[in-house]
Amino acid sequence: MQILVRTLWVGLLALCLGFADAPRTRDSDWLIRVGLEQAAWAPKLYVSVSQGALRWVNPRTGQTLSVGAAGQVWELRREDGRYVASSESVQIASDKLVAEPTGTGFLQVGTSPNSLRSYRGHLEWTERDGKLLTINWVSLDDYLKATLPREMPPNFHPEALKAQAVAARSFTFRRLNRYRQWGYDLCDHEPCQVYGGVDAEHPNTNAAVDATAGEVLAFEGRVVEAVYTGNCGGHTAPVEVAMVGTRPTPFLAGVPDTDADGKPYCRIAPNGSWETVLTCEELGKRFAQVGPVRELRLLQRAQGGHAQQIQIRGDRATLTVSGAEFRTALGATRIRSLMFEIQPISEGWKLVGRGAGHGVGMCQWGAQGRALAGQNYRQILEAYYPRTTLQQL
Repeated sequence: MQILVRTLWVGLLALCLGFADAPRTRDSDWLIRVGLEQAAWAPKLYVSVSQGALRWVNPRTGQTLSVGAAGQVWELRREDGRYVASSESVQIASDKLVAEPTGTGFLQVGTSPNSLRSYRGHLEWTERDGKLLTINWVSLDDYLKATLPREMPPNFHPEALKAQAVAARSFTFRRLNRYRQWGYDLCDHEPCQVYGGVDAEHPNTNAAVDATAGEVLAFEGRVVEAVYTGNCGGHTAPVEVAMVGTRPTPFLAGVPDTDADGKPYCRIAPNGSWETVLTCEELGKRFAQVGPVRELRLLQRAQGGHAQQIQIRGDRATLTVSGAEFRTALGATRIRSLMFEIQPISEGWKLVGRGAGHGVGMCQWGAQGRALAGQNYRQILEAYYPRTTLQQL
């Protein structure tokens, strides 16, 4: 356990110091801390191990507090300022608590005994908003292998999967320590990356992670936050247009995503087009300051066709909002992208659009189209993140 504790804190120190002070060449050299906000955050949690044994440890002292057998389920709660784990007639309590597997088994955790998910690495806990939040310490390669299949279909072309692996690795490094006030780097869902643990892993995406090991995108010597989107509709969006509160970024400026014949590479996507109806009542609730809505107009588009400014005129006021603010107010499931037209209808307005997602960075369906057209992952990344270079950590 002392080796474990030292490894964890050396990894954390390396993350804090940065690349120059702690050079790394392999994904497995990096430890990532994932807050399981979606999978294991509740007033009471349940913990087990699939094979071998589960060892409960106080990380401050390295002392083994108890050992559980495979399949034995422990209830974990917070009581009188301490973490309390109990199973059958055994109960342990500590101000800090880590669970680690012995042998080849995986730790399992969930909000009920019947909803346990398996994870590589080790688990520890913190208290947040009166509930227990699980933190999964996992190596970067294992993290990416549990993330890629949830972010891109694993049956995509190998070159598209490699491009996704590099983008996800770069995104991960730029997000390190994002939740440092809670003791972890990334969450397990949006707005981070969707992290599914062991059950999410797939041979195809595993191969993509291994084939691009250590590769990241950099701009002017810094790893970039390589955001990506599902389907850009034929042109990626400038980050400052698509995301509220962002500034123009050279490598996220928006680029055409069409072949030599002018056809979008992402035209193969099943979610290529969409429609939604916005009633006067719905708009009046979302933008109450304008009163009953009388007019909805698209005032300005970005160069690639994305809605940049929208005007909402009501009985009491006229409001002009950015396309990103408009989409946020109504929800991404209603306004699937910023590539849309507005058509007045009797009950309000119909939006007719194409693409899905915020539209910034690599278009995942476009990457698939490019790969099927013969482009390799380096060419794909160069197309979506201009002025960046592919580098080893």
